[in-house]
Amino acid sequence: MWRFCFVALLAVRLGAQRAPESCEQFEAATRGDSASAQAWYRLGRCAHRDYEMVAPNGDSTRLAFRSSWTTALRALRRAVSLDPRFAPAYRPLFAILFAETRDGCSFASGLCTHVAPNLRDGDTVITIPRRVVVGPDPYGAVVREADASRRTNLLEARDVAARWASVAPNDPAPHAYLGRALLRLGDPVGAADELERAAAMRTPNSRGEIFFDRFEALVKANRGADARRAIDEAASNPGRDSVHLSVRLVGFDMLVGRVRRLPPRPIDWARARLNRARIDSMPANRFGSDYPQELFGSARMHLAVHDTAGAEVQLAELERLVMKAPFQNNFAIASLGPWLGDAWLLAGDVAAARGRRAEADGMYRRLVGLWEGGDSDLQHLVRDAQAHFAVLR
Repeated sequence: MWRFCFVALLAVRLGAQRAPESCEQFEAATRGDSASAQAWYRLGRCAHRDYEMVAPNGDSTRLAFRSSWTTALRALRRAVSLDPRFAPAYRPLFAILFAETRDGCSFASGLCTHVAPNLRDGDTVITIPRRVVVGPDPYGAVVREADASRRTNLLEARDVAARWASVAPNDPAPHAYLGRALLRLGDPVGAADELERAAAMRTPNSRGEIFFDRFEALVKANRGADARRAIDEAASNPGRDSVHLSVRLVGFDMLVGRVRRLPPRPIDWARARLNRARIDSMPANRFGSDYPQELFGSARMHLAVHDTAGAEVQLAELERLVMKAPFQNNFAIASLGPWLGDAWLLAGDVAAARGRRAEADGMYRRLVGLWEGGDSDLQHLVRDAQAHFAVLR
């Protein structure tokens, strides 16, 4: 399934007759005024947005992007170094640093039939387009290839966001970007603090822009009460995306120890169609959407025949499906039920029996941190986890 280039589709709808021009005019502007943050921003934004491809020396089998993301990255860095409070330059800069892939699209069709992994070689961004392979996971191999450079980009994103926050402490945007970088770097505690700070500065309606990252950070930091509060804010916001969020809230509630369904709301079908297109354009969920409950059941069956190693394999796969994939695109979460607490407790017990005390400690702490204060009929699992944790200590 190909992604769509919304810029191209909008241009066609508005009657544009040709593809966007190259960024040469913006390069000339920076040569004329090299101290202008605005000029460097315009060059960087243009190079980042340019989805057009060219055939070097007329060879259509070796397509290349017309504009380099190296140019974009350096130009945007220059813009924020000249004016650290120049907010518009940060959006495309973080878009490059957070991107796993770069799409190559056709202005005529609006289809993005090519894709490139976002790779780094020192200070150079390498994006070599290849044709999208149509199949069940068309972007998976490209995303996995980009993993090699992901940490380099995220460390830079963290540092850029921290510098921005130091000069604009009352602006929620740098705190949100810093939280996202920390979350992807494996620091959910720091991420939750920054995203909560950003949420406190935003209006209830605008908090929806950071909901998924904020909720994921709170869950992975074992802050169940705060995660439930974030869910309730999102559910009660009349401006929320009812289609994209509603189907996930039941699973999200289960992650924090609640079993409930939201009251039915009328569906805005126009928004639903737009949302469907947006989901199609998101990076593929590389972990698939298997059935987590079946993995838990299989783990129990392995234990029943004294196959602890087999049970560990099933529990590890369950952990991978539910907790390792980004929550926003993780549709496995929608299938969660009250059995999840038993699964976490079992995983802790198996780890403790195997002598992996830190892993067991983490599972017990998760269950207590996320489910304590949840539904009353689930609190026996919290008490069991507390008792097992006391024995472990």
